[in-house]
Amino acid sequence: MKKALIALENGYYDFGYTFASEGTLFAEFVFNTAMTGYEEILTDPSYKGQAVLFTYPLVGNYGVTNKDQQSNKIHAEAMIVREYSNVYSNFRSELSLKEFLENQNILGIHKLDTRALTKQIRTTGAMKGGISTEHLDPEKFLKMVKDSNSISDTDMYKLVISKDVQVFDGNQDSNLNILAIDFGIKSNIIEDLKRYYANIYLVPFDDNFENNISKINFDGVFLSNGPGDPRILKGIEKYIKKFAEEKIPIIGICFGHQLIGQSFGLDTYKMPFGHHGGNHPVLYHPSGKVYITSQNHNYAISKDKVLTNKDWEITWENLFDNTVAGIKHKTLPICSVQYHPEASPGPNESNSRVFDDFFEVVKSAKN
Repeated sequence: MKKALIALENGYYDFGYTFASEGTLFAEFVFNTAMTGYEEILTDPSYKGQAVLFTYPLVGNYGVTNKDQQSNKIHAEAMIVREYSNVYSNFRSELSLKEFLENQNILGIHKLDTRALTKQIRTTGAMKGGISTEHLDPEKFLKMVKDSNSISDTDMYKLVISKDVQVFDGNQDSNLNILAIDFGIKSNIIEDLKRYYANIYLVPFDDNFENNISKINFDGVFLSNGPGDPRILKGIEKYIKKFAEEKIPIIGICFGHQLIGQSFGLDTYKMPFGHHGGNHPVLYHPSGKVYITSQNHNYAISKDKVLTNKDWEITWENLFDNTVAGIKHKTLPICSVQYHPEASPGPNESNSRVFDDFFEVVKSAKN
């Protein structure tokens, strides 16, 4: 173990110790309340640019499977826990969490007061921070943290998407194809789409996007999750509106949900500390049923903007803070949800509600 300094831009700092890797990094600090699923969380592309603080006190006790990853590598910048378990035991595990992090040179920090650190983020909000095993003077390191770049300074999704169009074979009994626009898609979302569609065309949103989609025959559009600030992404709105004009069904999840809202004048804003966990209750207004969901986002669509817009309605509502968790257009085949129905990690009880309903919309539009 090596001593490590953790500092936040509001002036808070603490010392911990490494259990994996060493060095210096700067990132946005967020906390996640999930009790399990660290393999999925670390490999979720939506965590690019963020250091993840786990509120559950003991982490690492079931190792890493190499089968539950949501992308081909770790995207979180660092992992902070109260206590790392040196002993792991699970019939599916293939290596330790320590090995998993060190193989990709990702910092793992433990033996610090994670409750106090969580309170700082909960009170002040998600903020810039830093971790270092090289710079241990708090005053000097705080200045470095404050001078570091914000997560909103760049289109983070460009750092996690593939450069190539990928085609996945799905349900060959289906006659429907779907275009999945990649902003940092999770692998379990692709697995869910395979249950419904014959072919899934995963197209990165880059400079070649228009040319790439011109070669594809698709019946519906899926906008994926992804990292960073949706407010700084430019250019997607013209395609979303074009699909809408052509009456092509559209669905978005998380980042994609926010982009759909922005394209139709439903403003997004940065939440104080976001939603990161696997126990978020959301109310589905059409049935009055409450679902427990997995969530990972720092931004949300303005509730006032939806309520005052004649074309949109709120379909899902987060019961922790009454923020918008899903919307639907009143006349066009467009819907979106803020949470992760693919449940990686987390409960999957809302999975079929979201994917089944949208599949029926795509089928109706095809016929």
